[in-house]
Amino acid sequence: MKNVLRFLICNVFLLHAQAKLDSLDSLIELNETLVIDTAIKLDSLQNLVEDLQESYAREQFLLLEREAVIRINRAAFAGMWINKPLTGQRKDIPQGAEVIFYPYYIQDFIRVSFHDTIGYMSSAFYDQVGLTPYFHEARERALVREKNDLNLENESDRFKRRAKERIHEAKYLAKSIEDLTFAQKKEEYRKRILMDKWGYELGLKIKGGIVDIGFTETMVEDALGRPDSVNRTTYSYYVREQWVYNEGNYRYIYLEEGIVTAIQTKG
Repeated sequence: MKNVLRFLICNVFLLHAQAKLDSLDSLIELNETLVIDTAIKLDSLQNLVEDLQESYAREQFLLLEREAVIRINRAAFAGMWINKPLTGQRKDIPQGAEVIFYPYYIQDFIRVSFHDTIGYMSSAFYDQVGLTPYFHEARERALVREKNDLNLENESDRFKRRAKERIHEAKYLAKSIEDLTFAQKKEEYRKRILMDKWGYELGLKIKGGIVDIGFTETMVEDALGRPDSVNRTTYSYYVREQWVYNEGNYRYIYLEEGIVTAIQTKG
């Protein structure tokens, strides 16, 4: 009896789980259908965009073609740059050949067509006289456009240079602050050492680089550092030294038996 009951309970759970799986399968199929429909719509939109772009390009070309002018090339050694002036491939145009001129310029190069190839010819190879007014207007617009582009490029370069200068200035300032902080800490540490060593008043005086009569040679060294040179004179009962300093306010410091007895300052 217990086994039968267990079997029935298991069947109930299995049926419930199967129902959930079936529901999940239906949801997956529905999402797959939505994804496929969305992909189809995106493809249709992409095709529509491509058709519009192609139509726009065709209309633009027809517009230029309606305004185009056929001229006979009178210049020897004439030619055109394919796709972009002064870059890429150059194609020669024989003297006497028919060339189609379009009212579009890049710098001082006009767009032309020769043997179904689009390119750009320098103004040195054709005569501006006789071209319709909208050619001159197109050339003026091109010159203004080039000038504006150049100004924008120069302005961009100027901002980039200034940004680099500011970064350099910031680094230099940070380094200066770091050096200043280190120097301040070093001076503060030296001040504490001298005050602990010689007392408050003498410590401040020595830190300020001041020497007085009666100072020991150690005090002089703490105040002024080691001398640049020492002249020593030996007498019967004592030794006299002349400490020479080439920099600072003091010129000579005279010591007898290690004690300052005379001071000679500069100026």
